[in-house]
Amino acid sequence: MKKAILYLLFLVAFATNASAQDCGTAFLGTKTLYKAPVVKYTPVPKGYEPVFINHVGRHGARHLTKDVKAAFIYSVLLKADSAGMLTEKGELLKQMILNLQKVEKGNTKSISAEGREELQSIGSRMYSNYAQVFAGKPKLNVTITKEIRTKQSADAFLSGLKTKLKDSVQIVEANDDVNLRFYDESPAYTAYEKKGDWDKYKAIIAKAEHINEINKTIVSRLFKAEYLKTLDNMEADKIINDIWGFATIVYSVQGEAKQLGIEPKELDFTSLFTCDELKALGRTDNVEDFLVKGPGAKADGLQVIIAAPLLANFITTTDDFIKTRTYNANLRFAHAETISPFAALLGIEDADKVSSDINQFDRAWQASKVIPLSSNIQWIFYKKKGSANYLVKILLNEKEARITGLKNVSPYYKWADMRRFYIAKLVKLNYKLGDDAAEFLKNVK
Repeated sequence: MKKAILYLLFLVAFATNASAQDCGTAFLGTKTLYKAPVVKYTPVPKGYEPVFINHVGRHGARHLTKDVKAAFIYSVLLKADSAGMLTEKGELLKQMILNLQKVEKGNTKSISAEGREELQSIGSRMYSNYAQVFAGKPKLNVTITKEIRTKQSADAFLSGLKTKLKDSVQIVEANDDVNLRFYDESPAYTAYEKKGDWDKYKAIIAKAEHINEINKTIVSRLFKAEYLKTLDNMEADKIINDIWGFATIVYSVQGEAKQLGIEPKELDFTSLFTCDELKALGRTDNVEDFLVKGPGAKADGLQVIIAAPLLANFITTTDDFIKTRTYNANLRFAHAETISPFAALLGIEDADKVSSDINQFDRAWQASKVIPLSSNIQWIFYKKKGSANYLVKILLNEKEARITGLKNVSPYYKWADMRRFYIAKLVKLNYKLGDDAAEFLKNVK
């Protein structure tokens, strides 16, 4: 309740200051704050109880990943300011950036107070919804990546989970960049990310949204005419990208700002944009995520099939539970670049639809719904006493999900059917996945 009141006051303060609330928050995309779902789950089939959870989640709301002073806009503003070339809005931007620097000092790459609360709440709800999984002396396998924000996210999640757990819980923690940062493990994807055909599709949206003109218009609000002559299109684009990054991160660091006595209006970067500009820039930002992290314009794109190692890991860890009962839950903490390809590869509806007409991409896929901050995918396994069969329910962001191509009348799938379905998918992709996948398939058949 306290958090809700604080957030409401924050939003009201923003609304009195300019465009932020008038424009909504749809433009935030992957920087959208996680919202606890208001859902009514489908009743569990009679006699079945939850026994195991396989989970992967994105880190919580975070601070910037680079120091404010490292941004291109920072040096440009100081240079223009010393030359007396800032407009009134330029002066306002400079002060906002200095305020943000205070908030971010010592916090870069870390999750924020908002992020910790997001993860704690997800952990707490996991226990409330599936308490039977954690009965007795549960043992949890926790894996993270090399980034500190995934360790912090795991700790926050576990703190929420452990508020209702007994001290007898055992936690085994390890790094697993191979399965959780699979995008870094693929040279082909690294090349695609740097220079792939996705660039041409993004250019179509940028042209449709008149991004070059928007960049020039916004920059002209910040710098006097004489200084504008020294900036080319690429520099204007860098400036707007930096301001955009600041504008979208502010929602995640409201707690830290308040603690420093910095008012919302003193960090309202969105007041430098019109609502139409926020929408256009957000759409251009989101289409890149759709093409580089999401289902993209073509089925079975490289940016999706690289998630095969994580799918293989979900299958093998489930098999291990069924055979040995070693762990009650596998809890993984990673990144947006992990969750989105995995959701698409799984065939989760609303997360797997390609769009051959790139102008319609946001009808097929929305970053704010698939990979908001703290986004997560959960496989919840159920078993009936005396039966050898398992049912599994897949959740995307704690909402029941249906799988494209896997027929079922309810969200509870037979594990044998689901396992067969995903192994067949891996077999189909095997020619693209190389020796590691071939070894996996040989071992799991």
